[in-house]
Amino acid sequence: MIAAMRRGWPVVLLLSLFPRPALAQTAFEVSGGYSLAHDPRDAVTLPAGWFAGAAIGLTSALSAVADVSGQYATIDLFDTDARLTAHSVMGGLRLSARLGRITEFGQVLAGVVRTSGSAFGSTTSGQSIAVQPGAGIDYPLARTWSARAELDIRLIASQPDTTNGGHQYRFVAALVYANRQHRSP
Repeated sequence: MIAAMRRGWPVVLLLSLFPRPALAQTAFEVSGGYSLAHDPRDAVTLPAGWFAGAAIGLTSALSAVADVSGQYATIDLFDTDARLTAHSVMGGLRLSARLGRITEFGQVLAGVVRTSGSAFGSTTSGQSIAVQPGAGIDYPLARTWSARAELDIRLIASQPDTTNGGHQYRFVAALVYANRQHRSP
């Protein structure tokens, strides 16, 4: 799956460079919804989560993006539960293009991921720098509302004196409100 995603990134970015002309460009958008993260190294899925984002259009195809999210899991252990969390704050750029009604996008964000785990009365936490490339689609529901599906890969740097770096997959399903700036055809 990783190899297929690596081969797909150049295609998504290339398509994003050739957007179809539109009568409106996004001045700004806000989005929010469900988020899930999976850590393949530890074979852990954090199924409960949330996502919130905002973007400001710089050109008809390029936007500045901010993204915050949190994912959570509770795992049953012997006579207690382990509680795992991941929170991220990211910012970066998004390229988007329209294919018919659907708007597809590719983005690269960078920021901080804070993880923590608690079990048996002990809690550990860490904070790491991360880069998060991703791709997704927006499907229009109304003039200003869209449904979003997004898949990202968080590339997480190791913390000092540890080997806990790695990557996570993140899925987002969200509603998007976009305020469009109309221009003359």
